Amino acid sequence: MNSRSRSLVVICQMLRFGIMDSVPKDTTLFELFSGAIETALEYVRLAETGKTYIGAHSNWPELRWHENGLPWVTNITSGGPKDYSETIQGSYSTLFGLISESEEPVPDFRKEPRFLELVRYAQTQPRLHRYLMFEKSADFAESRLLGLVGDLLDRYIHINRTDKFDREKLSSLYLPIEKYLLDEMLSVKVIVPILFLKFDFTTFRINKAVSLEKLSDELHLARGWRGRWGDSNNSLVESAATHALFISGCSIENCTALGEERMSIESYPIGTVETFFAAIRTCTHYATGYAEVLALPIGWASGYTADLIPITRISMQSYPPIFEEGAWRDEAPMLALSQANEIGTTFEGLLQILETERGRKLHVATNRLNLSSMRTTDEDGIIDAMIAIEALLSDGNQEMTHKVAMRLAALYKLLDISDPNQIFKEMKDIYKVRSRIVHGGADLDKSRKLNRDGAEISTVDAALEHLRTALSTLIKNPVLLDPKTIDSYLLTGKF
Repeated sequence: MNSRSRSLVVICQMLRFGIMDSVPKDTTLFELFSGAIETALEYVRLAETGKTYIGAHSNWPELRWHENGLPWVTNITSGGPKDYSETIQGSYSTLFGLISESEEPVPDFRKEPRFLELVRYAQTQPRLHRYLMFEKSADFAESRLLGLVGDLLDRYIHINRTDKFDREKLSSLYLPIEKYLLDEMLSVKVIVPILFLKFDFTTFRINKAVSLEKLSDELHLARGWRGRWGDSNNSLVESAATHALFISGCSIENCTALGEERMSIESYPIGTVETFFAAIRTCTHYATGYAEVLALPIGWASGYTADLIPITRISMQSYPPIFEEGAWRDEAPMLALSQANEIGTTFEGLLQILETERGRKLHVATNRLNLSSMRTTDEDGIIDAMIAIEALLSDGNQEMTHKVAMRLAALYKLLDISDPNQIFKEMKDIYKVRSRIVHGGADLDKSRKLNRDGAEISTVDAALEHLRTALSTLIKNPVLLDPKTIDSYLLTGKF
């Protein structure tokens, strides 16, 4: 795809995600930005004389694909698109003045009357004065405004393919910047790429606010951008996601131009994200997780980089450590539409129960299920699984081992998928292994496998299988979250 075509795609995506507005809220501010951009475009044209310099964006993202169909966003150190912002905020003009024999003044955008008008106006407006932190640092405020003008300049030329000023063309790019400067709350769509899974569908809507969607090439490139001074390369693990969890209807505080609120993990619905991944792990045995949380601005932008979609990212490490050992080369499992339906139903069930009085035990269980997927040893995985099962099936009384095993067997009896007697015995065996682990017993290697119908099965896999079965059954039958109801079912066959 050439640069012009990609620019058109970016505009379409901006329209889709609501990054276009209609008219300025502050017409004076728009006029001042327009004047600054018109002058900045003159600096771009001055580059032909050598008085200013147009550099290139470094660490530019480039999308590649592994043979197994997983993406990899790498970064090229040279050959990125032109960075027109350097004509007004780079150091080239100063260098030119030092080596030039001409008595002509060296171009300095910070001293341009139109830019100074913008700075003075911002200083007199209460919101802008506070937001840009003029009281703490006038230099910071001026530099932030210079950066916004530079970003607008760079975006304007990349999107419109011209260095001639057009007020209407600037307006659509300015309006998201204005919203960022003036609004106390900012709307975002949260995007969480789902690692090391492939999907046999493009989009699946779970509810009005939550969906699974294929990541476009433009979003891959946007999430791969690390900035001029960022890492020179993206993680192979972070890149390996074809689809993502999309959560709409989110908002974040917008108190200062430093953006600490926007970059704080507390600003994002991590509880919802963790619940979704618990739903995946309840319904499947697939190893997955997430390495970043993205915020796609809705109607605003804190800055621009060429023709990339504006996006904010926070790195996380919520995935199995084994992913770091070359998993991007392995064949990734395919999630079918039928599985997505089951995951969506489980996710919504979890959300509903977590809001009730019985939600606490479910929270403990799902948290342990998620933690178990990130453990490096079988022993830790078994302990996580057993804590989760006890949270679901124990009532805190004595003879807990016997009761939990009986109640788990009752759930299997209800499902009619396995012999309850076998489940009871297997659960008691897992408890013995758990006891050896907790009390430092010897010969743990001999406890890593269980015998099931003459075949060996990993103890940790068996424990997690029982946890997934218990979770799935209780989510579909919330009345059974009261262990006494399970006991009643054992006695009467009813609940």
